[in-house]
Amino acid sequence: MRRTNSIALIALTVLIAACSEDGGDPVVSILPGDGAPTAIEAVDGLVGAINSADFVASSRLAIPGHAALAALAEGATFSAVADALREGDEEVAANFWAGFAQGSGAFLTETLTTAEGGVVDQDALQFHTIMVRGGAGEERAILVRDDDGFRVDLFASFGAGLADKMAAPVERLLTTQTDDARLILASLADIVPSLLVAAELPGTTPEVAQQILALVELITRVG
Repeated sequence: MRRTNSIALIALTVLIAACSEDGGDPVVSILPGDGAPTAIEAVDGLVGAINSADFVASSRLAIPGHAALAALAEGATFSAVADALREGDEEVAANFWAGFAQGSGAFLTETLTTAEGGVVDQDALQFHTIMVRGGAGEERAILVRDDDGFRVDLFASFGAGLADKMAAPVERLLTTQTDDARLILASLADIVPSLLVAAELPGTTPEVAQQILALVELITRVG
């Protein structure tokens, strides 16, 4: 078990807000990097990077492409999302975590513990559960996968806060006959296992689980 500064159990509302751009100077293009050696080190490393405002380091600790897709929840254009998927979304991921740090208030002031919580298999993917406990006793799961090193799976971890906001953009994608739309839909298909894991996480309400499953139905719709 490890102890580090708090991320306030990575509040979903903050993470969603982090997907939007604040109009400031753009983040310098970030070269791809390897993930962490272990699942728990991915979470601890992410916390440490955010605490030190090293968003270049934090960007490598999210599954590639997830930050670009999550930006759909905040109204990113299809062309911007597709460009990030084609060219790499390290800059988008850095902005994601930078927005998280700016909007999270006192999340650095408490302490937390992280501990391994088992493995979840979904389709052909394996998700490592890292349990994060705050000083007040709150606990939630962060899901991590091995993708060129261990990285946080944004949709398995935070799908509950993203699903309802992504439904309308995905509906529009289904009727948009462009190369950008087809690329995004193909990438969304890859996050279906992550969303299914999110729907089954302890603490996910039936209403939220239904929102997640409705998004899965949209993504997997044929025609």
